[in-house]
Formats: sequence, structure tokens, C-alpha cells
Amino acid sequence: MAQKTDPNRRFLTTSEVADYCAVSNDGVLKWIKSGKLLAFCTPGGHYRVLATEFRNFLAKFEMPVDESFFRGSAVPRTAMVVDDDADIRTLISRWLLEIQPDIVVEQAEDGYDAGIKAGELMPDLIIVDIMMPNVDGIQLCRSLRNHDATRNAGIMAITGGDTERVRRMMDAGADVCLMKPLDQDEFRDEARRLLGPRSQTRQEAPRRRSGS
Repeated sequence: MAQKTDPNRRFLTTSEVADYCAVSNDGVLKWIKSGKLLAFCTPGGHYRVLATEFRNFLAKFEMPVDESFFRGSAVPRTAMVVDDDADIRTLISRWLLEIQPDIVVEQAEDGYDAGIKAGELMPDLIIVDIMMPNVDGIQLCRSLRNHDATRNAGIMAITGGDTERVRRMMDAGADVCLMKPLDQDEFRDEARRLLGPRSQTRQEAPRRRSGS
């Protein structure tokens, strides 16, 4: 079964807002840019609106509020695997699908690519290799923790590097760090913990900031 989205943590696209209000996307953008409708911009340049902010907007401007729209719908969990090694990305993606067959898994080969994709996907879990070209895992982790769309995501670091890099990654905001070669049972346990029970929202999922 897929989890129920917490209405307080559900993000809407401008197209969803436009369809609801029977207006154009340009009309929604005007509301956002004028400050009437609160929204944030993803790294890819797209606006997202928190469902509760949209509901407040409707009430403020005396527009109809359809409660069924704000109860949320069934959606799968989402995860992102960030590693410059394609074989590792494929392996971890397969393990995640074994844990939750309906999980949506996105892959990125470096920190720059991941930063753009994460803002769009808003993943529940992000697995990050510490040592990567361009933007490394430590820089990426700091960026993820500073962005509204990914601030509360579970972050699992993976590395074959030294303890100093592990310490820096944990300081940057990772929840756990696993050493390569990865142990499948350990990975599954940590992935399940960071994804949390199906009844929990991202904010409620148990968190731990300690290394392995």
C-alpha cells in the first residue's frame, strides 16, 4: 500500500493550482509574484505551493474550498540515488525496490545533477556517495538541508573513504553513513528506518545523526 500524503506537507504545482481555479498558469504566476500566493522556487526554476498555503489563499480571497482536494491522495514513496558509479546506482535502486516495490527511484551521477532533480522530485530518502566529481556529497548534503523541498528528507551517505570525510558528511546533515562495500542487510535496515513506517510523514520519521 502507498502512504497517504500529509495535507500539511503536500506540495502543488502551478498547473494543479491553475486547474483547480480554472485559470491559466500565467495567472497563477502573477499571484505568486505579487505575493498573494506564497510559493517557493525549485533549483530547476519551477514554483511549488504548500497545500495549506493554497487553502489559506482560497479562504482569504473567498474562493470555493473543496475539502476532498486537500485530503491528499495515495502516492508512492520517493528516493534518489546519487553516485558517479552506474553499477552502484543500479544495485541500490534494485535494493530499494525490493524493500518497497512501489517506490519511485530517481538516479543522479553527481551532486549538481542531484541538486536539480531533488528539487523536482522532493524525495523521502536520498542516498549520496561522499566522493563525486563536480559537487561532492558533502556540498550536496549542505545544499539539501538548506532547501525547503529536501530539508526533511532522510539522507544516507555511502563511502569508501576515510573517517574525516564521514565526520564532515555527518556535520553537513547526513542521518547515517554506510561504508563500501555495502552490506545489503544493513542498507535495508537503515533505508526502512529513514523511510519510516507507512503511517508516518516525513517529519515524523525517526532520525539519527550518527555514523557506522
